[in-house]
Amino acid sequence: MSQALLRMRTKGVQVGTILDLGASNGQWAKIGLSLFPNARALLVDPLAERAEELRAFCAGRPDVDFVSAAAGAEVGEAHFAVAGDLDGSSLAEKAGPKTRAVPMTTLDHEVRTRNLPGPFLVKFDTHGFELPILAGATETLKNTSLIVMEVYNFQLNSQALRFHEMCAHLETLGFRCADIADPLSRTRDGLLWQMDFFFLRKDDPAFSIPQFA
Repeated sequence: MSQALLRMRTKGVQVGTILDLGASNGQWAKIGLSLFPNARALLVDPLAERAEELRAFCAGRPDVDFVSAAAGAEVGEAHFAVAGDLDGSSLAEKAGPKTRAVPMTTLDHEVRTRNLPGPFLVKFDTHGFELPILAGATETLKNTSLIVMEVYNFQLNSQALRFHEMCAHLETLGFRCADIADPLSRTRDGLLWQMDFFFLRKDDPAFSIPQFA
C-alpha cells in the first residue's frame, strides 16, 4: 500500500484532503499523511469501539479530524453489522440481531460543512457498499484526484459490484484504474478475494500513452 501511494505521489498526484472511509484505528490515514504531509484528513468510521483510538490519533493534529458515522447516500441513520473482530464490520441491508443503528453522513455534506480543501484522496474500505457512498459524493468527486478502493472478486451483497464492474462504473464517473496493491486470497480455497485498486482521473495524460516503455 505505501509503495503504491508513493508511486502516486512521485507521479505528481496532488492531495489537499484525505477522506478515509472505514478508518478503523487510523493506521491507513497514518500512511497517507506520511506521504502527503501537507494534506488535511477526515477519518470516517461508525464503530463506537474505534472512537477513542481515533480521538487519540487526531489529538494534537489541527488538520486531522474524525466523524463517528457511516458514509452513504444521504444524511440520516443506517443499520451496521458489527463483526467480532471489528475489521469485518459493514453496513447492512436491513436490521438484524447483529446490527445496530448508527449515524450516516455523506461525503458531500462533510466536505461542504467542514470547508475541506481539494483535491481529494478518497479511500474506501467499505465492504461492498461503495455505490451509495459514491451517490452521496457527486460534488466531491468533481475535485477528486485519487480513489483508493478495496474491490472484490465476489458480490458481497445485493448492492455490491465485483472489481471489473466497479472499474466500468468508475469510468462513467471519470476515473480509470492505474495501480493495484495488497491482493488477498480467501482462506477456504485460495481464490482471489479482494485487492486495493488505485483510480486516477481518466483524462490523466499517462493514459494517452499506449507504449510499455
